Amino acid sequence: MKAVREYIKKNELLSRGDNLILGVSGGADSVCLLYIMNGLKKEYDLKITAVHINHMIRETAVRDEEFVKKLCTGLGVECIAFKADCPAVSKRDGISLEEAGRNERYRLFKKAGDETYGEGNYKIAVAHHMDDLAETLIFNMARGTGIAGLSSVKAAKDNIIRPLLCVTRAQIEDHLKEKGIPHVDDETNFTDDYARNKIRHKIIPTMNDITEKAVNHMASCAGQLAEIEDYLKIKTDELWEKYVCEKDGRILIKEGIKNEHPALLKRVVHRALTKAAGRARDISGVQIEAVLFLFDSQTGRKRDLIYNMEALREYEGVSVIMKSEEKESLKEEKLGKLTFEVKDRDFSQNIPTDLYTKWFDYDKIKYCPTVRFRQDGDYLTINKDDQKKLLSDYMTNEKIPLSERDEIPLLADGEHVLWVVGHRISNYYKVGSETKKVLIAKYCV
Repeated sequence: MKAVREYIKKNELLSRGDNLILGVSGGADSVCLLYIMNGLKKEYDLKITAVHINHMIRETAVRDEEFVKKLCTGLGVECIAFKADCPAVSKRDGISLEEAGRNERYRLFKKAGDETYGEGNYKIAVAHHMDDLAETLIFNMARGTGIAGLSSVKAAKDNIIRPLLCVTRAQIEDHLKEKGIPHVDDETNFTDDYARNKIRHKIIPTMNDITEKAVNHMASCAGQLAEIEDYLKIKTDELWEKYVCEKDGRILIKEGIKNEHPALLKRVVHRALTKAAGRARDISGVQIEAVLFLFDSQTGRKRDLIYNMEALREYEGVSVIMKSEEKESLKEEKLGKLTFEVKDRDFSQNIPTDLYTKWFDYDKIKYCPTVRFRQDGDYLTINKDDQKKLLSDYMTNEKIPLSERDEIPLLADGEHVLWVVGHRISNYYKVGSETKKVLIAKYCV
């Protein structure tokens, strides 16, 4: 197809000497792509490996596999066939059969590419065409996806290329008919059991009735949205650099970002949530609004979020953290780093000024010293008159981030805090000229 050749050249989808993993299901789209790529083999000095995947959904899948193998043999193209138990994956991961199939396809494409050509040394060519792009646009619009979702099908992304995005399904079928090229039909494509099939059979035809070449117009719209998305990504990167601080699993979005445009502010929040969760799925506008709400709330307010995340209002802005058992385990490890011992006072030694080694007058300690995290009612003395201050007020005055307060080890005598590790000691327990026994506490950083 001349249009596809020009599209490949215009978008620089191929370079001379490329190694290709080519997804071939046996349907019209992938067969057309196989013939076109094979026709460009000499021109671009391509190495092509076809990959067929049996999703273990249909009884006729074996027929499709045999058809693809025979087709590739006739063209002199290497073919690798895999079986993927997509129904089992769908059940295991709690996702739709469609999503399970997509995940398994790209996993096995990567496996074939890594084993055949070496990691990062190949491109994956898939047969998405203009109708697929339009269907994705409608599907993601119905789901409430942002601009990124509406423009997600691109000619090239990472090492995936889509050379057929410039032609429609009808053009592909006409081309195969004209050339006398056979293909097989997946009978599930003719049912309305899947969301995409409903769009394909009901919505797209209605759109074409409303306006001529609706699919082409939607493809053009998706292209424009992709350009807007690229620009917004650049601006989002700039705000991320300016307003976001990442440390020890905590993502802090600083206060100043409130003055930026709402569209960019929401994108930064979405990225923070995606990064903390390690996934973008189901991070919706509701989650983003929950975080934005905290910017207008008082310090200390929290919101529980999806995937066991938590958003917390702090002095500097709003932080996002992932609550996890691993985090709790690391927290407990901090307590084990604080040790202490009792010794007779040696007046020949100077009282240490090290931030993580402290001396205390042991005779003033009322109870058995304990190593723990903060509790309600904790206090320390702050001057020579032994004036008391609640630990919570002290931490507020010192502007210690809320997300860190429950993770600071303490050495305590009942509710009286001897030492806020890394910060200060209580004035009451300071070693003086009359001190006879010293409690020596050390924290191993």
